[in-house]
Amino acid sequence: MWSKAPPPTAAEGARIEASKVGPCMACLALATQQLLEPGLVVYGCDYNHAKSGNVRRGHAYGFALCTWHHRRHPIGGNTFATMREIYGPSLMDGSRVFHETYGTDDELIAQQTLVNELREAA
Repeated sequence: MWSKAPPPTAAEGARIEASKVGPCMACLALATQQLLEPGLVVYGCDYNHAKSGNVRRGHAYGFALCTWHHRRHPIGGNTFATMREIYGPSLMDGSRVFHETYGTDDELIAQQTLVNELREAA
């Protein structure tokens, strides 16, 4: 186990699994701003737990991020420079620049909730 936090409840686990399907919330934010072609939005993601004061807020407070936006791992054999040019900064570049580019944790959490709800309704 990665943390001392209690395991997710069934509802939290369902949110995490639904989120990990994608899309990446940072990619989606760029596409919404017409800064990334919709076909380049990454699906198949990590689940980023939001923090407050460097402490996880809980399993329900998170959102999907591709490996580039979450861990700065280039996708598809691209270089770091190419990834940064196309996809923008990673969370590993610092939370300030990340949130200035893609939105606050609360905005990304709300966006994730909406995506999950739309997927359930379909």
